[in-house]
Amino acid sequence: MKEIPVKPATATWTDEQWKAIWTTGQDTLVSAAAGSGKTAVLINRMIEKVISSDNPIDVDELLVVTFTNASAAEMRHRMAEALEKAITNQPESKHLRRQLSLLNKAQISTLHSFCLNIVRQYAYLLDIDPGFRIANDTEAALLKDDTLAEVLEEAYNSDQVDDVYRLVDSFTSDRDDQAIETLIEKLYEMSRVNPDPMKWLESLPDQYDLEGITSIDELPISIIIKRSVSHAIEAAYALIKDMRELSLEPNGPSAYGETAEKDFILLTEARAFLHERSWEEAYEYFNAVSWARISTKKMDCDLELKALAQNKRKQAKELFDTAKKQYFTRRPERLLEEIRLMKPILLTLVKIAASFSEKYAAAKNEKGLVDFSDLEHFALQILTDEKDGELVPSAVALSYREKFNEVLVDEYQDTNRLQETILQLVKSGGEADGNMFMVGDVKQSIYRFRLAEPTLFLNKYLEFEEEPTNTGMKIDLNANFRSRQEVLHGTNYIFSQIMGKEVGEIKYDEAAALKPQAPYNEKDAPIELTVLYTEQTEEEESKETDDGEAGVSSELQAEEELKKSQQEARYIIEKIKQLMDSGQMVYDTKKGTERPLEYRDIVILMRSMTWSGDLAEEFKLAGIPLYAELSKGYFEALEVMIMINTLRIIDNPYQDIPLASVLRAPFVGLTENELAKIRLADPKAPFYDALKQFVRIEGTGLKSSTAEKLQRFLLHFEDWRDLARRGSLADLIWRVYIDTNYYEMVGAMPNGKQRQANLRALHDRALSYEKTSFRGLFRFLRFVDRMRLRGDDLGTARAISETENVVRLMTIHSSKGLEFPYVFVAGLGREFNKMDFNLPYLFDQQFGLAVKMIDPEKRIQYTSLPFLAMQEKKKLELKAEEMRVLYVAMTRAKEHLYLVGTVKNWDKTKAIWEDAKLLPAGEMLPDHVRALAKSYLDWIGPALARHPDYDRCLNAETQLATNELSRWKVQVIGAEHFKAPLEVGEVEEEVVEDTKKSTLVDEGLLTTIKKRFDTAYAYDRAIAKRSKTSVSELKRLQTLEQSEQPEFFWNAPKKQQQVAKRPSFLQQRSLTAAEIGTAMHTVMQHIPQQGLHSIEEVEVFVQGLVDRQLLTKEEGAAVHAPKIVGFFATPAGHRFMNAVELYRETPFTFSIIDDDGDSQIVQGIVDCLFKDADGNWILLDYKTDRIKETMKTDEGLQKEMKERYDVQLTLYKKAIEETLKINVSEKLIYAFDAQRSIEL
Repeated sequence: MKEIPVKPATATWTDEQWKAIWTTGQDTLVSAAAGSGKTAVLINRMIEKVISSDNPIDVDELLVVTFTNASAAEMRHRMAEALEKAITNQPESKHLRRQLSLLNKAQISTLHSFCLNIVRQYAYLLDIDPGFRIANDTEAALLKDDTLAEVLEEAYNSDQVDDVYRLVDSFTSDRDDQAIETLIEKLYEMSRVNPDPMKWLESLPDQYDLEGITSIDELPISIIIKRSVSHAIEAAYALIKDMRELSLEPNGPSAYGETAEKDFILLTEARAFLHERSWEEAYEYFNAVSWARISTKKMDCDLELKALAQNKRKQAKELFDTAKKQYFTRRPERLLEEIRLMKPILLTLVKIAASFSEKYAAAKNEKGLVDFSDLEHFALQILTDEKDGELVPSAVALSYREKFNEVLVDEYQDTNRLQETILQLVKSGGEADGNMFMVGDVKQSIYRFRLAEPTLFLNKYLEFEEEPTNTGMKIDLNANFRSRQEVLHGTNYIFSQIMGKEVGEIKYDEAAALKPQAPYNEKDAPIELTVLYTEQTEEEESKETDDGEAGVSSELQAEEELKKSQQEARYIIEKIKQLMDSGQMVYDTKKGTERPLEYRDIVILMRSMTWSGDLAEEFKLAGIPLYAELSKGYFEALEVMIMINTLRIIDNPYQDIPLASVLRAPFVGLTENELAKIRLADPKAPFYDALKQFVRIEGTGLKSSTAEKLQRFLLHFEDWRDLARRGSLADLIWRVYIDTNYYEMVGAMPNGKQRQANLRALHDRALSYEKTSFRGLFRFLRFVDRMRLRGDDLGTARAISETENVVRLMTIHSSKGLEFPYVFVAGLGREFNKMDFNLPYLFDQQFGLAVKMIDPEKRIQYTSLPFLAMQEKKKLELKAEEMRVLYVAMTRAKEHLYLVGTVKNWDKTKAIWEDAKLLPAGEMLPDHVRALAKSYLDWIGPALARHPDYDRCLNAETQLATNELSRWKVQVIGAEHFKAPLEVGEVEEEVVEDTKKSTLVDEGLLTTIKKRFDTAYAYDRAIAKRSKTSVSELKRLQTLEQSEQPEFFWNAPKKQQQVAKRPSFLQQRSLTAAEIGTAMHTVMQHIPQQGLHSIEEVEVFVQGLVDRQLLTKEEGAAVHAPKIVGFFATPAGHRFMNAVELYRETPFTFSIIDDDGDSQIVQGIVDCLFKDADGNWILLDYKTDRIKETMKTDEGLQKEMKERYDVQLTLYKKAIEETLKINVSEKLIYAFDAQRSIEL
């Protein structure tokens, strides 16, 4: 370890951050808690290495690996800013200027991008097409389906068909092979995160090879099994202890104390047999033992305490008996025999999975395709050689070690074993003298479902030392610069009680606790926990009976019980309205000032988007704008279903149900009676034949209206079928939209924008599909069917942008890395997702595949010992993952955190929570309590029940003096509080009734109105004026006035605002300058904020706009790619990429007063408006004008732009400030021709 420079007194870094920036000489692991500035540390470490005055390196000597392209773009951008700043201070430095030129080719990217570079450069070392391309998800899914079908067909026709049938019978239903196909795909994906996938696959049956094993104690899984039983015993012991405590209470059931002592003896013996004897002896004990009968002695005691004690014992017995039933109902030798019987089935499965892996690789190679997993494995092949049966670094790997001064890894907790292997091959040295710098936070590792391996981080964290001698260094960053102290203290309070090594995988100790560092002003901002309940409490039931209304349908019952999602949505809506109406302020930490709360400051976080539809509907009814990126619901949208059915009958009209659906659609418009008439035309024929028969009969002479509708439809239908055979799928879909006017129809329906966005998305997805190696309508429909069958729905298309002033709804996973002033975490009462445990198999990287015992002949299925072990292991992993998800959710909040959850019965829930009061204050909740939790509330509630604020809020008890720093507000609300809004029909009835009761208008009022209408209008001159004009027109008039050229304006005829197709005689001519300018503006409107940094990237992006019909081919060709790339290399481009908020092509309308004192509406569109990191708003306008060479000097350009556009931008600035209520600090023009920005 090299000496770290002394931190200057003026430095703002914490001691730990300073150490992380400067330490070298060994591998370093930085455990960076939420909001601790890890990105800033990582970037400044890079910068210091490049601009070092002692031993500077080139920026391309760093390998920087991130997990998203956005993170890589941000690092590259911040590096560019730092270099520009350094050049300003040292303008003579050639080294610094060289770094700017090297930055574009520096390896700052995702690991996949790094692997892609390796494979592109060394493709000649592999047996692949060097012109390969990356397969998109659609193409990969279709190719997998085809390969799976081929592999299974071969298996059914092989010599081992009996083994195949046994395998299939074990995992599938009688209907199809979907279950076995899913299993093989999952097995394949699991294998691919291993450095040697085939070796991992082939090792799976080894777990079922019991040669030489005679006892369950010898199995590797015995540790997990015993831990599971131990949890049950400890939980039962704690409950019996509670029962004994109740027996000792004044007026308690004292006779139960004797029963408790007997139970203690039983549980102590069970514990001893489990841990100190063999499994066979434990089996005999558990099957012989029985619980003593509870004392029946007569007791003069509190009946409530007696019932509570009985319930404690009942729960203890249930826990113990469940463990006994799971593990000790079958004899040990039978359990071992079941394991042996499963091995042949697994051998067959592995053989088919290996065949699929080989054939899928061959199919991709034949089409010149690779996927992201292939990139990693190909890179690994290039980086390794085989020597004496082992893999060693290749010459390529050694060259990378020579090239890279340091390997920096962001979000290290989310790496897998394959990625770790690749990184180890390109880094230098061992842990004690290595050059690998890893940043992450295992408490935020929430991607296990993507096969991330947090144990890689954990193992290093446990092994590395703060002051290492012969290992790597670990540094804890726990100073939080994001959140108020109330949020942090509350988070610390909860996680210090629930996150431990046994349940949680890491102990939440002092090193993990968050330390407040953000400079907020003082404010009372406790975390609020709101518990909603759906059943009446005992007190409410009693009140209802006292009122004499027992047995009568209450208002709540009449409304039908609200969904939990509706209940929580209505509470959140109510709270948001209170916050907005009460004038809440948001603190701007950079400016040190407060501003009013806006909708965009509020986010609702949920574990999944299952409730998103209900929440969106409730917010819509409440009039609060909500933005949500949905992952479901696209194929269920009515307009999409109708279009898919239209495509189905174009492919094959002999599909009765899709055909009936299309005929009932608005663009055909048949009624049910008309469909019946068609059926009667030929009752036994397919419906399509009956339709044609009906048209032949009814379509001659005096046609019926039904026949006319059908003739119009059939005319288009034949054209569509012809186009499907000879044209593209995307063109076919758009043709249907045009011929039927369906796109315009759905736009006029409720939620029309969303419906049109869904139809556009269908067209875009067809375009994407046709870019693959697959073609044709039939295959596209098959792909859609396969997606729906697997449950792989798509999210509905976006109709509004998240950059608008809207409340955002997102998953907790999507929020990772983000921060919000006001955070609602909803759905905390929902049970954890345990769907995987319902499958007949479980995967694990360490133990492989665990399957249930299946008897195909008896058609029964039951849990095997390996399955029970894996189930227990996976349950603990699930709990650890869910703890980390909750941690991520709570640490997103900057100022206010609201936790919301629903329970069924509050009285029962409260009793369970308050059991924790019997535990010593401040200690972590016992392992069994945390392990048995089914929801987030099962952790939060018991932890909070021991907090002083809990009793103060719920039990009206005086708050005792305490050293606890966290502050909480706890409230409980019943479902009756949230009454359903009136339906539209009910509202109309009320209006009618109110109208009937109203009095007639009096005659005097009518006379007054008539007199006013007859009065001559005093402002007749204003009638001739335009009520609305554009900024461009006002600019032109002001220019004319300045040049003393009079022009009559008010009565000038209006020009039609139409976007017309160029007439045919102009279509062969080159585009006008205005049309080229429009094309450039379209590109800048849609371009990613992180920018495009090469001509190739711009060309691909522009082609995408052409494909989506946002640009014509001619306009796409006219876009000057170097000028677009050049923009992002300028200071204006850097500010654009680093904007905190960004709005593009924003229309506005505002009012001005003319010389007569009349108001006139001015409208226009702002090219770009953004807010920088300092909170300043900047107006940016793009200009594509040709500029004379003589005017391209700084002075000349400033003068030219000011003369041309100062009026326009001044009006834009005024409009923005008046409409958005913000202050625009700068007006910038970016001149593409000059490649410079000018401030006006």
